[in-house]
Amino acid sequence: MSKLLCSSHLNAFNRRSFSAVLLNSPFPIQCSSFSSNLIHFEPQIAPSYSKRLVLLKYFSSSIRHRDSSVRAFESSSETKEESKKDAETSDESEAKSLDNNGSWIGSKDDYPTGEFEFREISGWKSFVVKLRMLFALPWQRVRKGSVLSMKLRGQISDQLKSRFSSGLSLPQICENLVKAAYDPRISGVYLHIEALNCGWGKVEEIRRHILEFKKSGKFIVGYVPACGEKEYYLACACEELYAPPSAYFSLYGLTVQASFLGGIFEKVGIEPQVQRFGKYKSAGDQLTRKNMSKENCEMLTALLDNIYGNWLDKVSSTRGKSREEIENFINEGVYQVERLKQEGWITDIHYDDEVVAMLREKLGVKKEKTLPTVDYKKYSRVRKWTLGLSGGKDQIAVIRASGSISRVRGPLSSGIIGEQFIDKIRSVRESKRYKAVIIRIDSPGGDALASDLMWREIRLLAASKPVIASMSDLAASGGYYMAMAAGTIVAENLSLTGSIGVVTGKFNLGKLYERIGFNKDIISRGKYAELTAAEQRPFRPDEAELFAKSAQNAYVQFRDKAAFSRSMTVDQMEEFAQGRVWTGKDAASRGLVDAIGGFSRAIAIAKHKANIPQDKQVSVVELSRPSPTLPEILSGIGSSVLGVDRTVKELLQDLTFSGGVQARMDGIMFERLEEAPFANPIFALIKDYLGSL
Repeated sequence: MSKLLCSSHLNAFNRRSFSAVLLNSPFPIQCSSFSSNLIHFEPQIAPSYSKRLVLLKYFSSSIRHRDSSVRAFESSSETKEESKKDAETSDESEAKSLDNNGSWIGSKDDYPTGEFEFREISGWKSFVVKLRMLFALPWQRVRKGSVLSMKLRGQISDQLKSRFSSGLSLPQICENLVKAAYDPRISGVYLHIEALNCGWGKVEEIRRHILEFKKSGKFIVGYVPACGEKEYYLACACEELYAPPSAYFSLYGLTVQASFLGGIFEKVGIEPQVQRFGKYKSAGDQLTRKNMSKENCEMLTALLDNIYGNWLDKVSSTRGKSREEIENFINEGVYQVERLKQEGWITDIHYDDEVVAMLREKLGVKKEKTLPTVDYKKYSRVRKWTLGLSGGKDQIAVIRASGSISRVRGPLSSGIIGEQFIDKIRSVRESKRYKAVIIRIDSPGGDALASDLMWREIRLLAASKPVIASMSDLAASGGYYMAMAAGTIVAENLSLTGSIGVVTGKFNLGKLYERIGFNKDIISRGKYAELTAAEQRPFRPDEAELFAKSAQNAYVQFRDKAAFSRSMTVDQMEEFAQGRVWTGKDAASRGLVDAIGGFSRAIAIAKHKANIPQDKQVSVVELSRPSPTLPEILSGIGSSVLGVDRTVKELLQDLTFSGGVQARMDGIMFERLEEAPFANPIFALIKDYLGSL
């Protein structure tokens, strides 16, 4: 029997909307023959059932978060006393705030900023770089005076891409901008920015690199044929910004949406039986309610205010306007490109060929000659070593963890495979090559068991060398489970994190079966044998009690390990958990995150922890190098011909059964407003099913 696991992919918060969508959470739903209907939603925090840390046998050699010393759990009472002492020696978490460097006040560490400082390459080093360029391989050569041309649109992955992979890679985009700043063959950068399908954390990272590139003194020009808030957030950081006269501008603000299925289930005869834990839990609401709860509204409003406020502040500082001026302009609903030029939102109105002609004139290229350019893909092959930007003796390992978390690899598995990740962690722990480790996380979570096993291995690694967790778009639920095992956590202002807790439930399909004439008989042995198998009836009282206790046990383990990992009392963690999703900035002020910044700051902190001088060059070793799979190769050859479609592939992944409690961020799905009804393949499946009744 096939079981349906909802999509593990979160689309990015884009333009004007992000939707709180139930069906993005990973619960297995039996489809064929309407068999076992156990649902495992995102672990969300429950009310405080226990005010002591759980004593776990395998906790006996766990590592303290702050100093990475070995701590043995002798008894729950001793653990509680130590937690109280930790709390007494620090300020209340609510009072914590960020300093000018983006570190939370109260931390004993003064974390380096990792700010980019451009230094001209001269002398002997300049000669060596030119020599390396002379002997570079043909596909790594770049014509002198070239313009780096990159088109930023669509999905942006946090993973490195192989030559067969399609799409953009955040680390390669950022690395290209760093290389271009130092490359004497590159005169400037020309960015085509169109509809982006990624989170605000990635956008923040790219924007930072655009601003840092400008320190080189080279030009960076943006071109926006279609532009919303997210695209403009990047584009306004460019030195000059152009748009064609027919450009689509939709700077109207941001919205938040929540979708509810309670009314649909009621009509078709499906009764969701949900055990609720935590006042910010939203999955149960979306199954049983017909509108947004007060608590869910509070959480989503706070996220929206953070994102919108950050957008207003950054755009106003870049455009030299007050926040009020920016907001008033947005509220006018301006779409005319001429108005945008008059008000100083863009530099001028030109078609792409006219901008290229301007760049040709700027660089002194004759009219009959073409502008020398190098595109994103080719320039990604240029090695940093060629430009003298790597080669330090000290090595820092980088392990990237992107996508949904599963424990073992299945036939269609993608994302973070627990077994493989653990093998990689162990190999790094046993190696003496690496001075520090950065774990780069971009995950909504997934399998709770896999998350816990990886947490353990990261803790053991942190006992032997500095481990820094760097958050991309999101590191929530199971993603945060991984991050909290590191010695230091770095997040972007708008990274989504937290979401600590569990919720579980199942569908009672009795009325639906009656309506469609379906019947199911079960012969069982054992009092609770039908707990997850009998979806044709509701829980018995004793079954409901056992089901709730099982979910509560999973919740207590997650919450208490979070408290332990972050050197908090259980009471403190309970206040900040309860299934609530935080932006990076808010998480930092509550002690869930240590510092605000991107990957470059994570490297700076890793050097600091490993006692490597900040001005000393290090070798950053990527341990998650891409190895092209057959689907990637086929997709690179031609997805339209061979039918390798992303939506179909996601749907096939969703059909894969995932057992056990899920530690997944749930209730927030980021997608384009115009695609909202059909962006998730699960919605299309339900639509087709309901249409067949």
